[in-house]
Amino acid sequence: MAEPPIRHVPVMVEEALSALGPLDAPGGTFVDATFGGGGHSARILDAVASDASLIGVDRDPEARERASALAFRDPRLSFRPGAYDEALEALVGEGMRADGILFDLGLSSYQVDEAERGFSYVQDGPLDMRMDPDSGEPASEFLNRADGEEISRVLVGHGDVSRQEARRIVREIERRRPLTTTLELSEAVRAALGWVERGGNPAKRVFQAVRVHVNDEVGSLVRALEAAERLLKPGGRLVTITFHSGEDRVVKRFISDREGRCVCPPELPVCVCGARATLHKGVVQSPRPGEIESNPRSVSARLRSATRTIEPPGDGA
Repeated sequence: MAEPPIRHVPVMVEEALSALGPLDAPGGTFVDATFGGGGHSARILDAVASDASLIGVDRDPEARERASALAFRDPRLSFRPGAYDEALEALVGEGMRADGILFDLGLSSYQVDEAERGFSYVQDGPLDMRMDPDSGEPASEFLNRADGEEISRVLVGHGDVSRQEARRIVREIERRRPLTTTLELSEAVRAALGWVERGGNPAKRVFQAVRVHVNDEVGSLVRALEAAERLLKPGGRLVTITFHSGEDRVVKRFISDREGRCVCPPELPVCVCGARATLHKGVVQSPRPGEIESNPRSVSARLRSATRTIEPPGDGA
């Protein structure tokens, strides 16, 4: 099997490898929960010990083909198709324990650059946006059936769109329905908001919001993080790379809630609330200027990491 070139440029790859901790310890088990274009996985395989294993996860059917090519070159990689929350839950159920788990929550270059996937707001294609094209509701169906209030909530909640902007966008969407292509949606946004010189194409935030909703990205992320907490060994590392404020807030809150902060009154001499940390947070990092210059898509990335303690998860699992 010929190995296809990996054109996906992994974001903050050196920072991610460092945050995952010592990768060359014998017998390590690692999970790339968002295999995508395989860029991070390829670099992890270069760094881990000869007897280590890496599990790649992705629900994009095209990712399986790329994973097969990489696994042909390096059999330490195995691949689990499906949503990452379901895949990680399955690994927990199998008794697996991991030394490190990576989530890169951005779209891969493959998804962005292929117009037929419906993620691009500058190339015409079917208005789809599903990570798994065979599952769930396409973006076109959501936008054509939902009432204005529901669409507005999605834009405000997942796209950092102001309520005033959302109302204007919704009116334009309703006027133009049915929408079937990506450029039809992009043009509706442009007609509603005009062009923001400094902010760039306003359709970017709208496409982000609709994509997050269609794929239940927030709910899936919460469930996946909960599974990761149970999957990690004591001392294991959780590493996330986020690209918009909504998902970054989810990760930040998740780690903060598990730091075991004592809520006892300060006058008490000892802790009686039973606070026990299951995660210790690491340093929050942003891309280096050089990376932003060479890969502008990385500009909004934020890397958060945490180390698993010996305490059991709150549910006792």
